[in-house]
Amino acid sequence: MNLSRGNIILCRVPLPTVELKEYKLRPGLIVSKDLNNKRLDDLIIAICTSNISRSQEPTQYLIKEDEVVQAGIKVPSVVKCESLLTINKSMIVRVLGMLSENGIHKINECLKDALELK
Repeated sequence: MNLSRGNIILCRVPLPTVELKEYKLRPGLIVSKDLNNKRLDDLIIAICTSNISRSQEPTQYLIKEDEVVQAGIKVPSVVKCESLLTINKSMIVRVLGMLSENGIHKINECLKDALELK
């Protein structure tokens, strides 16, 4: 499976239980760099959710309008850049779509805010 930064994926995300043995299928955005996506078994994702009530926060990017189709999701959703996970590639079910170049640029800004980077 060819995985790139900016791909929206469907993956098994561990639920916050004591043993992390329960999973939920969720969309996520690959935010790790492509060099690492090719050479490592793990990658970094930001969780996506259809709960857009906090979409105006600087750490969240709203996928809307035409980008919903390009991203491969069904409804407008936010990428929660304050909610990052490292997952193994074996947890990925499939690639749903890709963010636009403009979307990736805005994700970079959200990540900078979430991580207090300049």
